[in-house]
Amino acid sequence: MKANSLPEMTASEMTGKKFMPDRKRFQEVIHPLTSALVLDEEGNIRHITPAARRLLEYKAHQSVKSSFFAHIHSSNLYQVMRDVADMVRYGKGKASWLIRLRTGKNRWRWYKATAQNLLKAPAGAITIHLRDLR
Repeated sequence: MKANSLPEMTASEMTGKKFMPDRKRFQEVIHPLTSALVLDEEGNIRHITPAARRLLEYKAHQSVKSSFFAHIHSSNLYQVMRDVADMVRYGKGKASWLIRLRTGKNRWRWYKATAQNLLKAPAGAITIHLRDLR
């Protein structure tokens, strides 16, 4: 493993106790048919919906890097990191981006991403809703 690379996690490893899909508070945060990711305050992916997994071209058995920032193209990274930091530090409510994300097929695709800060809510998460621009 390279010094600057992040460990990859399977879907079962990413779902922490706080983000189990059968819990009521998680169901209030995100609908399972929505194409979305649930992040913790450090930008780690805690849950990825099946729709988001398909949209990002990951197969059910394929591992996904745990850091959301590891999927973002370098030209889009600064803005996304700044907005997420503002959500954590200052309580910024929402952010939207047109970003390139690396897919499970190891290629770049454009997405419309909308982030919502729910860190103060019982779920304690940031949700990222994705829409394909193709």
